[in-house]
Order: sequence, then C-alpha cells, then structure tokens
Amino acid sequence: MTPINPNEALPALNCLYAGTTGAGKSTAVKQLGRIKPTDQVLLFDRYGEHKGKQFLGREVRTYTNLKDFFNAAKAGRQTNRGFKIAFTPAKDLNTTAKRRKVFLEFLRACWALGDGRHKKLLHIYLEEINRVTITSGNEDSVYGELLEVGRKFGFVMHSVSQRLQPIPNTVISMSPYKWIGIQEAIGDVNRVSKELGITDKDIMNLKPLEYYFKSPGFGNVTKSKLKFSKNKAA
Repeated sequence: MTPINPNEALPALNCLYAGTTGAGKSTAVKQLGRIKPTDQVLLFDRYGEHKGKQFLGREVRTYTNLKDFFNAAKAGRQTNRGFKIAFTPAKDLNTTAKRRKVFLEFLRACWALGDGRHKKLLHIYLEEINRVTITSGNEDSVYGELLEVGRKFGFVMHSVSQRLQPIPNTVISMSPYKWIGIQEAIGDVNRVSKELGITDKDIMNLKPLEYYFKSPGFGNVTKSKLKFSKNKAA
C-alpha cells in the first residue's frame, strides 16, 4: 500500500519537540499551533495516555488492533473533517526490537493513507521516538521515508523525544521546525546547539517551561516560555 498523488507544491512542516521529563513537550504540542483542532491527526500512543481524553478539544478514538486503527483512519481520510485517532499496542512492548517493529507497522499503515491532493494534511504525532529508534545516523525505514518525502503526499510529522543524542540525524535534519526545552545530558546539548545556532550555555541555562523554537532557515530562533495551566507538563 502506497500513498498517491505526489504534490511538490506542499510545504515542509515537520516539527521536532525535544526536552527532558518536565520540559513541557506535551504542552508545547498544544500551544505552538503546529497542530490545530480541525486537523486530521494519527497518534502513536504506546502507553494509552490519550485514551478517553481530548486532544486539542477533540475526542481521541483509540484502537489496540492495527487493522481496526487503519480502517478508522481510512474512513476519516475519506472525509474532509478533522479527527484524532490513536493506536495503542495491546501488549506491553518490553524490548526495543518489539517496540520498533510495532512502531514501523503503525507507520506503514499511515503511509498508505497519504494523498498529495487531499484537502487536509495528515499529521502523524509520535511520542518518545528515542524508545523506538536504533541509530543516531540515517533512519533507513518507513519513518525515514515519511520524514524525507512524506511532505509531497500531505504528511506532517511531529516527533517527540526526551533525548536528542540517540535519535536519528534524519529526524533532526528533516524537521525544519524545532522546539527545544530543558536538557539534562551534555551530549544532547552539544547535538542541538549547532542546529539552532546558539551556544551550549544558552541551552543549559533554560529553566522549566522555557524553550527555544527554530523556524526554517538560518538564525530564525526565538526564546519563549510555555503558559503553564493546571495540566502537568510532560
């Protein structure tokens, strides 16, 4: 199963959100506006954190069977309405190999739903990618393909990670938008400071809920702070 109608006119909108526990990644996803309530969104939700809840004010429909997930997502794509549909594996995935296998199966199902001429972009929201990737080099998989060429089939990838050092170069280089919150490891600081064009010290001095946000191009970096409400940052 493959996507259809490649459209080179579509923009590159992939976004990376990276920060240690408590940095505010989940809050950033909701506050930055890179995903909107009316968007069509598919979520890889390993722990079922979105089950029975709302995401950007819309109910999340969760499936533990990949076939059921795909059928629901396919039905949603046959409309121009927004939706939030999540896949949560039914079994606990206690090794990297098992987690990655299911992760890639999920992405292959998503890949089949791409359409460069669809009126709605298809947003793919991936939590804790550092738990399902196996290299800091090139991501040679359907994940890498989605990051590199998914744009022309209407995909927008939202990759969320606690760590920067172990994740693939492909994720960093193919995400023109980057949200960087507080870091705990010097290797993570080193890896991203050059990407943002700021110093290691700038990143190390970040306080909880503070962040740097990089837009496409060189020098397009701003510093700001999340608006913390009653919900705990993640």
